[in-house]
Amino acid sequence: MSFVLDDAFQYLERGYSHERLAHAYLITGPDGSGKRELAARLIALVNKVEVGTLDEMMGDSVRVVRPESRSRIIKVAQMRELEKSFYMSGASGKMKVGVIDEADRMVEAAENAFLKTLEEPPVGCLLIMITAYPEQLLDTILSRCIQVPLRVTQQRPHTEREKVLLESLAKYSASGKRSPSRALGLMSRFTMQFKEVKAEIGKDHAAALKRETELYQKTTEGDWLKKRDEYYKALTESMYLHQRTGLVELLVSWLADALRCQVGYGRL
Repeated sequence: MSFVLDDAFQYLERGYSHERLAHAYLITGPDGSGKRELAARLIALVNKVEVGTLDEMMGDSVRVVRPESRSRIIKVAQMRELEKSFYMSGASGKMKVGVIDEADRMVEAAENAFLKTLEEPPVGCLLIMITAYPEQLLDTILSRCIQVPLRVTQQRPHTEREKVLLESLAKYSASGKRSPSRALGLMSRFTMQFKEVKAEIGKDHAAALKRETELYQKTTEGDWLKKRDEYYKALTESMYLHQRTGLVELLVSWLADALRCQVGYGRL
């Protein structure tokens, strides 16, 4: 079950008021669902400060780790620096909070380093991970966090792919003609969208891997590049499933409105 932003915060607030707040949370959801805002609200709640952006709330008590460098990854060194900060003195009465933004960008070694912190969390610390792709994380990390999935509540602009789908549906509807061949043609255009989406994502990731190979092949050892190749393949599949789900949900919404029109219901 996913939450809207306000309901998710009330859920966390109840846990805090009953002294049942977990030591680690994984906040997930698509773009526009409010993942970072929820993390900021949680920080403000436990440290009794005003809510701001994550960057505005950074300080001695709050550290935020993000992907860095051209390869957009979170490195082991970043996670070790975060862990060290938990043991440094901070403001009196404040919890130490570590936020890992775009947690799916952690390399495997960084995930393993963070796993040790999750298994033996420092006293008085709160760990928050944020990602749109939780399936990219190790199962051992997922099992040690309380997941808080969010959903988008406000209408967002349609993507180019969604616009193409809506145009196809509009043409099919406006023609007034109904036949198995036309229905199959519409289905063919719909499935073609999936293939094009996956091809585009794969092309972008192949280019990213090529850049990494050119930059690091002479400075890395072992099977690092092989692991990066596996990472991008997994990320391609994850992002494809994410976009495919959006297209399917749009189709279902359109069909639901079509049924509402048939029975004379005006609110679409």
